[in-house]
Amino acid sequence: MADELRMWALDGTGGVTPVPPTDRTRTEELLEETLAKEPGMLMPGLELVGRQTPLAGGFLDLLGVDPEGRLVVFELKRGTLTREAIAQVIDYGSCLEALTTSELASLITNHSGKHGLDRIDDLEAWYSERFPGELDALRPIRMALVGLGADDSAVRMVEFLAKQGTHISLVTFDGYVYSGATLLARRMQAEPVAVIRPDRSGRREERRRAASELVAKMGIQDFWDDVIMGFDQNRPHPLHPLVDGFTFYRRGIRLPEHTPRFNAPLSVRFTDKGGIRITFYPIAIHLCMAEFQEAEQSIPFQRETPRNTPPTNKVKEQWFCILDRDGWSTHKETLTALVSAVYTAWSEAGQSSEE
Repeated sequence: MADELRMWALDGTGGVTPVPPTDRTRTEELLEETLAKEPGMLMPGLELVGRQTPLAGGFLDLLGVDPEGRLVVFELKRGTLTREAIAQVIDYGSCLEALTTSELASLITNHSGKHGLDRIDDLEAWYSERFPGELDALRPIRMALVGLGADDSAVRMVEFLAKQGTHISLVTFDGYVYSGATLLARRMQAEPVAVIRPDRSGRREERRRAASELVAKMGIQDFWDDVIMGFDQNRPHPLHPLVDGFTFYRRGIRLPEHTPRFNAPLSVRFTDKGGIRITFYPIAIHLCMAEFQEAEQSIPFQRETPRNTPPTNKVKEQWFCILDRDGWSTHKETLTALVSAVYTAWSEAGQSSEE
């Protein structure tokens, strides 16, 4: 790019030490592996769902979902970004945009769990536990070119496309060496583009109706309603309908030293045998560990690796229990108190993250 980024280290006493650029080849070798391990360096709150994903035009370097729930295509280049790189990222973006939502979900799930990324067994469930919307909200797809600088033509083209409403940006890194450590400095260039999201309330209402019909058919309507009301607790936050239940959303929060944003503490689903499965995600247990340990003395919790929701640095598993009517009657007071404690801790964590 035309401008030059330079760095200096300040020792706090007025001393200034120039920080020299690192060897470019070394930075190129480190870049993709580093970004795959730390996607927040590309975009705060980004979660990667694909690496070297095969498409018609080649292998897509990185594929992620941003904090707004939109799919982002990342094309990495080891050198300076050029007009050819722009053509390539548009090719990848157009390939994905041409897929149906079902085809897109299959592509992501079939190629997840490779090159050091977590496996996603069910993209719809993974998405619903993070964002209050359907998989259609992955679109419009964003595109980002990542490299060690960009030439004038690449900058001009990206600025032009962004002004025309294309969701595209340049992310460039500069490498430096200081006190034996390699430092990376990031620059991002893009024009803001307003996003108009379609109304998907109709699809949510269809799911809600379908779930209600199944509950009524199984003869557990009163049981089901009692559980939902006990956990909803008149809180002004959305219940996201699933095909077999609800995810309970809260206002998104982040914990110290955690990149992912957490949006939901639990879900409630009915089983094909007329029971109800209550699942607490790792974030809920992290926030109220003492309360969960006490509740475990009476409630038959089981543990499992979360398939579609992020763990925390303290809690790697989600806890769940499957209850029939009698089980719910026995444990209702404990479970509703536990949910109330989670909601309170959630609000406190949200206030702390805003300070």
